Amino acid sequence: MKFDIYKKKTFTTSWNHFNTKPKANNSVSNLFKKLKKILKKYLNFNLSIKIKSNKKVKDETFISYQTNEEIIKYRNILLKEKIIDYLNLFEIKFLEKDVNKYIEEYCIVFSKSKVTELGSGFGFNEGLFLFCILKVIKPTIVIESGIMKGFTSYIIDASIDINCSFFCYDINFDNIEFKSNKAKYYNSDITENIPNLKGERVFAFWDDHISQLDRLNFSLKHNIKFNVFDDDLGFLTFHSDGWPPIPSITMLKEIKQQTIKSDQVEWICRGRKGEINLKNIDMAKSYEKINHHRIFPNLFDITGYKSHSQCSFVIIK
Repeated sequence: MKFDIYKKKTFTTSWNHFNTKPKANNSVSNLFKKLKKILKKYLNFNLSIKIKSNKKVKDETFISYQTNEEIIKYRNILLKEKIIDYLNLFEIKFLEKDVNKYIEEYCIVFSKSKVTELGSGFGFNEGLFLFCILKVIKPTIVIESGIMKGFTSYIIDASIDINCSFFCYDINFDNIEFKSNKAKYYNSDITENIPNLKGERVFAFWDDHISQLDRLNFSLKHNIKFNVFDDDLGFLTFHSDGWPPIPSITMLKEIKQQTIKSDQVEWICRGRKGEINLKNIDMAKSYEKINHHRIFPNLFDITGYKSHSQCSFVIIK
């Protein structure tokens, strides 16, 4: 293979591997590489050097995206079909012609996000569903429990009008990067500062790693009809979450369907053992009060972006 100063991965006349400049010769880095080889060869010793930068790293969705108008148009057509099919499962009224407008609006909103280091929270795909759901149901009150950096607050802020009341709850605001001017913030759990919800069209976004059964019961008690649950993982997948909101809504479904019959469930997550006792938890009764419960579809084959988390939209009876 010929030497390539641009470090290209592909040699072809069919496409241009960006306008990358040749990498600079870093003498310090080369010296460390030679030192590592010598130590490995003669002393069988592995040297590991990590250099940590304080510079924030943008999520790949903000630095890797389509620019071809024809492809973007085709992508949006497919997204429109996916979103319409999903919303139709909930028997809520909306105009199909508006969905394409929501998608185009969301893409602009996403690209201008003040929070660009998304980590394990919402990404492009999940944010799109959240945005479209809020546009369709037009709530008069939105509750967000679990703020972290504020990316979902940003999406909610962009999707609601000025007449919608917005309440944000978290026990720690140390990591927040975006604060909505439309929102009222509470440095506490929602159970300690409950707004007046009577007679309103209320939507709640739950991403606080508290038991989703507890949050569902809260919504049932306070008539919060529309809910989105982040990290809604079932028994097959919840071991992947370091702090799962057990029991999740999907777990309630699996218990009701008798997919899982064990009284005690144990698991290992990142080398640490966890366990849950299901014997004394009345899960099926609460799940029966749900009218609709659907997981957000995976959009990777359309957007090229991996899902950050498993979310569900829940409408109570």
